[in-house]
Amino acid sequence: MSVSGALRELNRDVWEPFRGHYRNLDAAAFLDLHEPGLIRAGGVIGQVLGHADYARQTTEWFARVAADGGALDIRFRFVERLVGADVAAERGLFRIDAVRSGEPKVFHGRFHVFSRRSAGRWRIAVDYDSDDGATEEAFAAAVDLADVAAFE
Repeated sequence: MSVSGALRELNRDVWEPFRGHYRNLDAAAFLDLHEPGLIRAGGVIGQVLGHADYARQTTEWFARVAADGGALDIRFRFVERLVGADVAAERGLFRIDAVRSGEPKVFHGRFHVFSRRSAGRWRIAVDYDSDDGATEEAFAAAVDLADVAAFE
């Protein structure tokens, strides 16, 4: 399979559903995008979690946002997308648009995600994020999710 073909699969299996499940506050579907052996590290909060703790934290957070009548949206842009037959490493930036208690806020961050293909689909195995140098300008300068040809 070509690099662009594998990246389109990653978009279909991980990134597009990630955004949709996040926006819909669907914790169960969102968490299913991650392998059971997930390693999740948040540099901003200085925390490393396994899947069970990440699932609990995410479920509680989505429930709080929903209970407050809030909303979330997340978008991704990339600076590096490396893909092999069954493993991938991707780095980029995200932008979260959040409404909590009627107040809109925008957050930017950087991510480094490792995914693995098994049973015919891609899932996130390792997810690290930070806010180092994450600005709207850096986000805009990175490559759009749909531009898989940029990484050929």
